[in-house]
Amino acid sequence: MPKKPRLGLLGLMLELYDKAVPDLRPEEEEFGSRVSGRLSDFAHVTWGGIANTRHEVERRMEGFCADEVDLIVVVHFSYAPSLIALPALTRSKIPVVLFNTQELAGIGDGFSQDHMLHNHGMHGQQDLANTLLRAGKSFGVVTGHWEDPATLAELQDWAVAAATVSKLRKAEIGRIGWAFQDMGDFGLDETAFLMKIGPHVRQVPLDLLAEGQTTASDADVAALVDDYRQLYEIAEDLTEEELVASARAELAVRRAVEVLGLSGFSVHYEVLGQDPRFAALPFAGAARLLAEGISFGGEGDVTSAAAVLMLHYLSGIATFSEMFTMDLAGGTVFMSHFAEGNPLLARRGQPIQMVRRDGWVGSGGVSASLAFTFEPGPVTMTNLTVGSGGEFHLILTQGEAIDFRVPGQPTPHFLFKPRAPLNDFLSRYLELGGSHHVAVAPGDQTSRVLKCANLMGLKVDVI
Repeated sequence: MPKKPRLGLLGLMLELYDKAVPDLRPEEEEFGSRVSGRLSDFAHVTWGGIANTRHEVERRMEGFCADEVDLIVVVHFSYAPSLIALPALTRSKIPVVLFNTQELAGIGDGFSQDHMLHNHGMHGQQDLANTLLRAGKSFGVVTGHWEDPATLAELQDWAVAAATVSKLRKAEIGRIGWAFQDMGDFGLDETAFLMKIGPHVRQVPLDLLAEGQTTASDADVAALVDDYRQLYEIAEDLTEEELVASARAELAVRRAVEVLGLSGFSVHYEVLGQDPRFAALPFAGAARLLAEGISFGGEGDVTSAAAVLMLHYLSGIATFSEMFTMDLAGGTVFMSHFAEGNPLLARRGQPIQMVRRDGWVGSGGVSASLAFTFEPGPVTMTNLTVGSGGEFHLILTQGEAIDFRVPGQPTPHFLFKPRAPLNDFLSRYLELGGSHHVAVAPGDQTSRVLKCANLMGLKVDVI
């Protein structure tokens, strides 16, 4: 189970009410506990009660930092002047969302002065939003009733987006070998990548992979080969020796992931194929690790590995792919790459094949690889790339995975039908400088991607 996001619930009120209406604060704190309980359905919540002075706000913020919350959710339980919270919120690097809510769902004939007293936080939100904007502090906003499912879903999207940003800042993405010669669209300033996107790029020593391959126990190798046989339809021309070599290649990558603490990796297979220590290439291993949440980028492209990792954190399942062939007559694109695809996205009811591949474009030995088509349905495609002036930006589009299986196709593959007309989509993608590797996740992840980009300060172009 994915870990829940961590929220800090900052409840604000006017200090004057402690004297003027002494029962109000305890009543609102009881309501705050109910709000905290509702948010706990999708997050771990730090709630220390209402703050109505600058000193109390500072104490709450200290608690949020100690609990390493991903997001601060600000609720006004009555009006509160903005300057009791502005200094602490602007100094903090933790993202902020103003949850513009109240206990009362509507105003009817029985509405009274007491109802107004207990439900007048909205102008405190307006006061705070104005001063945050003036201070240059970015923030998100969710308006709605605290029990409304749509409102809570939007707040959950902010929480997941904030947790994603936190995880990306801690991520290590390994590069095996070097980037494909002269492939310029994923050229990378790793310092800027670290500061803007978050992951740290680790060069994976080939000696570490070679050691992991040779030191893998016979029992572990046999267990992995047995796993292959249990899960996949093995091609008749794949020998036991070739399965064993592929299992050792997978175990070598797994060991590197464990030793270096990697959240994802990119590999240029030519590097391994030119090294006589590697009898097989980790085609099957790359696909299988995608199913475990370890992201992948092809040909040394750590940027696309980060995009896959981001989508995985946002949606729970993601994969790496590439636009290969235009279906101008049918309005779709044939999607594939050399060997990688998340088997969790495979078409239900159809066996995943394990096929024999003769290395990688003239290098490397015989290697086992997974082949399948994708489950049809709505998907989200994103491209993380570098544009003019070295600025990172995201390209986001929605579409459908179409049920399509190519007999004998030795890769994970599917047809992608964008919502926009194909010609318009592809032309716009080129105009925006989209690179040739993409990340794909099932369902409509637009809300979460946009919120994540907002928190990272990334421009997003939606096609």
